[in-house]
Amino acid sequence: MPTRRRLALALPAAFALLGSGGCIDDIAVPVAEVPTESALGQPKRVVLRSLRFEVDNFEQAVDLEQMRKLPRKVLDDLWLIDFDLTESVTVVLDELRALPPDEADALSPAAQNMRRLLNMTADNVDLKGTKLEELISLSAAVGVPPARALAALMQIGVTDDAIPPKVVSETFLDELLGSHPAAQTRKGAIDAEHPDGLYPIAARSLPITLGDIVYSFESLPDRFGPASLDPDDPNALVHPGFVLAASGITEDAFTMYVRVNLNALPYKGVDLTTNYIASVNSTASQIHEVFDFTDPEWIRVEGLSKELTISEMTVRVLEDDAFIPGGDAREPLPTGNSPAWDLPPWLFERLIAEMARRRTVESIGPHCDEYKLGTDVVAFEACVDDTGWTEMTTFTDVGNPPPPAYLWDLLSEVAQVRLHDGGLAEGDADVEFTLRDIVIPLDEPAIVAQIKANLERNPEALIGITEQLNDNADGDADFYYFKPPPTAKGESGDYLYFVTEADLRKDADGLPARPYDYERPGFFADPDLTDKVSSTADIDGDTTHEKVRVAPGDVLYVEDDDRRRYKLAVLDKPSANNITVEITRTR
Repeated sequence: MPTRRRLALALPAAFALLGSGGCIDDIAVPVAEVPTESALGQPKRVVLRSLRFEVDNFEQAVDLEQMRKLPRKVLDDLWLIDFDLTESVTVVLDELRALPPDEADALSPAAQNMRRLLNMTADNVDLKGTKLEELISLSAAVGVPPARALAALMQIGVTDDAIPPKVVSETFLDELLGSHPAAQTRKGAIDAEHPDGLYPIAARSLPITLGDIVYSFESLPDRFGPASLDPDDPNALVHPGFVLAASGITEDAFTMYVRVNLNALPYKGVDLTTNYIASVNSTASQIHEVFDFTDPEWIRVEGLSKELTISEMTVRVLEDDAFIPGGDAREPLPTGNSPAWDLPPWLFERLIAEMARRRTVESIGPHCDEYKLGTDVVAFEACVDDTGWTEMTTFTDVGNPPPPAYLWDLLSEVAQVRLHDGGLAEGDADVEFTLRDIVIPLDEPAIVAQIKANLERNPEALIGITEQLNDNADGDADFYYFKPPPTAKGESGDYLYFVTEADLRKDADGLPARPYDYERPGFFADPDLTDKVSSTADIDGDTTHEKVRVAPGDVLYVEDDDRRRYKLAVLDKPSANNITVEITRTR
């Protein structure tokens, strides 16, 4: 089995081997210079060296500590499975509803609000201030408790759940979770069926990523925090997010092993601002050849437990600042004209309207209930048709009936009033619940297969890991020297490559150390940069860099990321693997 160690540890041996080879130039340690800004019209010569040290089938161990040094976005983009939360949320809501009063008193106000909603029955609601307020006097006139008349409308007993936990759970997951961008799509490979590289996430599911394993689900509040529905539109709605806090359990022994084949040495280039000879990490440019996907052991995993555990995840739903009345018209079909349907799907009033609608459509059939006086005369009638439209009609002088409306319009008003029992002001009745000890079963072979499949389709996702283990970048080059190996696809010779965003040096957090602010990347034949001579033609599999083949006597012009321009004169080659360039700042 290959030695498992950081690839960087092999570099001293690499230099020793390079120095001993007769066909390789001797490596002289340059005298350190303090970089200073290039002066206008002052030419400076630099010698760029092409060095290669091919490492084949080298196994790198990537443990949790090393993974945690990578940007979370890199890890969060590596999707593993979609976990359906329906059962977990339903169980938690059912337990919250049944919580003993002494334990309920210790809950946060928002959690108590959630429990109050779950315990709503026809027997404990207040109809005052709702469209059903007239039902109080009508019921009294015929000697029937209002709770009995309301329960009859819903076709339940007076102490049955008005909205069962299952309906609450499914609505939360479909609307609150489902409307969040992080629960709609995940990144994957670009192909004919997914030209944008986005794949749908299963309904009612939490996408589990490698980041969740590495960070024990601590990144859930960030992934499911505030997010614009359209990042390209500054005026787009922003989902406020709903995960307040989360934590989990991950085995410290979790380690990935990857086998790599690459040139372990950096490319030498120039920071035009100072003429500093910089080193560009060579990993990104060869990432498609780094891993041999035909080798079944190119990646393997050790220490993955049979299940993941989300120890705790707190979910919060925000309430609107105003009472939202139910509708009073059948149209627009099929929901009616309540302003609740114009609210974002993550607000409580919109959610409760949807819960009431589902409760009506799924469980309440068309029916009529008659209420008689003691003389056996029908005093009023309450009817619900097959669309949920509800009308109450009086036949004597017992009073005015509630206005006609969809049953869900009536129930949503009742639920809003119920939520404010105890004098809570509008806007202060946010609700929350906490999921605890959610066990996510893992099929290790399937997870490893998924990791392999994701990375084989998108090996760029491993650039961060491989660059960290082969960290050899230095300085901020604007261009670099590349000499294709003898086996390369395309032409041989000496090339200058203009850097791409992938070449930028990374900071301690694995993010680009500077922005990619080039307006005119590439190489030109004239000082005004109107005649580009470089292209992204395929050289050794690279089709992303602006590149140009050079020879002694060539003159090129370039612009750096500070809009300064330079003349590059290619001079005589000092040796087979070196080129000399004279650089003069022109403006």
